[in-house]
Amino acid sequence: MKMESNYKRLSILLVFLSIFSFFLGFYLDENSAGGGSYVGDWFFLWPNLQLFIHNDLYTAISHENFLTNRPPLLYMLHSSLNPFVDNEIAYRRSVFVISLLVPVLFYLCLKQKFQKKDSLLLLLAASCILLSPYFRTSSYWGLEENYGIISLLLTFLFLDLFLKNENENSYKIYSQLFLSVFFSSVCVYFDQKLLIIPIICFVKIIVCKKLVILKIFSAFSYFILSLPYIYLMILWGGILPTHVTGHSNLGKALYLGHIGYTCTIIAFYFLPFLFFKEKNFLQLIKSFFLKKKNNYLILSFLAYLLFLLISSFFFQQDILNFSYHLGKGFIHKFSLVLFQDHFIRSIFIYFSFFVAWIIILIFLENNIKDSLILFYFFTLSIITKPILQEYFDPLMLVMILTFFSSKVLMNYKNSVILFLYLSIFLVSSNIYYYNLLN
Repeated sequence: MKMESNYKRLSILLVFLSIFSFFLGFYLDENSAGGGSYVGDWFFLWPNLQLFIHNDLYTAISHENFLTNRPPLLYMLHSSLNPFVDNEIAYRRSVFVISLLVPVLFYLCLKQKFQKKDSLLLLLAASCILLSPYFRTSSYWGLEENYGIISLLLTFLFLDLFLKNENENSYKIYSQLFLSVFFSSVCVYFDQKLLIIPIICFVKIIVCKKLVILKIFSAFSYFILSLPYIYLMILWGGILPTHVTGHSNLGKALYLGHIGYTCTIIAFYFLPFLFFKEKNFLQLIKSFFLKKKNNYLILSFLAYLLFLLISSFFFQQDILNFSYHLGKGFIHKFSLVLFQDHFIRSIFIYFSFFVAWIIILIFLENNIKDSLILFYFFTLSIITKPILQEYFDPLMLVMILTFFSSKVLMNYKNSVILFLYLSIFLVSSNIYYYNLLN
């Protein structure tokens, strides 16, 4: 009892520190993800916004100077509804305030999923998102990433309410269903990679034990809400503007080395949650290696690593591609700091790929639903260049505690471990980018 009381006092302190650091970071113009500052992604975002302010919608969307790899909904909403778009500082402040919705909604989602847990515990877990370098940088510099997270969290809230509502003939259940469909669709209008959210949402609606009319209603709603994006693709000639696609690498080749880098990024977020399992860490590892199915998965990944080695040595393909610093996650950047020798760095990277794969398998515990979600992200990584850690942060943290079905044990000890783990990552990111950019 005394131990829990101490954890509660510590939790109050940590929540306060996370909130204080979040506001302090904005005051100090923090750039913990590398894409902040006025010479970072802001360099493209602000001119994009001005296009929508000073032109009609059709002209802005199809303009050759509209440079983005995301749909234009963000710019449409700000140019129409945000009264602070004429001033850079005021606009950044408005986005910062909007971003405060994320930890609030995250807490509400946790409250809804872990209903029997203490509010302070869930507040501590929710405050961990304030430690995400990518969430912080997007909040401080008016960037695009956080709006998709807001839509994702709203989707989870309304979908959970819909699935738990037993009164199938009330107007309320139709409202919950429509809002689930609406916000999951909006996820894609903010960020295409969040297509996985309406997919998950639609599957959950179809397989649930609800009236068939509700499922038909959801399918029809998804169809209607997809029409504007279909028109946008016709207008652009693809999922990105033609003039942007010409300068990007999306879908131009298969970047098989990205599977390994994606493993390291995802495993980074899975690692602290190994302590959230009902079994202790040693029991998890023991039970993992006792299952024959896992041996086949390990051998399959070893075959993948062998393919990368053969491609590198015999076909002279630079699979790991150390020639550019952009993206590929924290392991790539860590290797650049630790090792100068290309061969030693390659060994470290391949070993990291393998360890990351083991961490992912241990966390999943052969959970088919979560495995399919990860398969989506791995497939996406193969056709996308560069592969960036910001594509998964704070998305993985949010997904693990909302849409993922793998069981996690929420308690104060585990949440403190998660908080400290992400704090170290935040401090390390700040140090890395400060040294890199100064």
